[in-house]
Amino acid sequence: MRPITPLCLHELYQPLASRAHSGEVAGVPYLLQPSFPLLLANTAFGYDPEATSTIEARFRSIGAPPAFTLPEGADASGLLARGYRPVAVFELCAPKSASSQIQTEQVPWSEAWRLARLITEAYQAPQWRLAFAQAVGRLLQSPENTAFVAYLEHEALGAALVGRGVGLLLGVLPSSLGQGVGSALLGRLYPGPFIRPEGSAVEFPGQPLQRFVRYAL
Repeated sequence: MRPITPLCLHELYQPLASRAHSGEVAGVPYLLQPSFPLLLANTAFGYDPEATSTIEARFRSIGAPPAFTLPEGADASGLLARGYRPVAVFELCAPKSASSQIQTEQVPWSEAWRLARLITEAYQAPQWRLAFAQAVGRLLQSPENTAFVAYLEHEALGAALVGRGVGLLLGVLPSSLGQGVGSALLGRLYPGPFIRPEGSAVEFPGQPLQRFVRYAL
């Protein structure tokens, strides 16, 4: 597949962010979602020295720490000079094909509350459930986007949100980690790519294709 740029990431995650707070400065787009800082919902995509002060002010106006996401290896010297440090790495991966006894089903936008519960509990942030459920409902009303739930004996264990064929958010309940739930969800994505936080390869196995670094103050 062709490399994904920061602009591509912005387009993929835009439906999960607040339209009222997101924007662009000097060609650098940013997403803000005050209600739930999950994964790439609160960051600028790319870097331009001319845009940095304005973007920082807009983040601070809603109480969010300024953050910029760049491809690994991109010149981040300007950010480092301003005191930014790498705080997270995200990997675009090709999933591995694997069999699993965990069942999965595609669910419609009307299941937004269940999806939000699973993913926010997976991120150990249940306080974001309501606002996240509203965004998930909007995301899934577009035919470009889908969602899956993994379950065992009718108990929901994990979920995945897919935007334009890319796995945007995957989550497994902490009590179910290591049981193959992640592999079952990836089986529904295969051979399409997905994005995972660095360090989650055991639950979400796949071959890294690209890496992105998030810088924050």
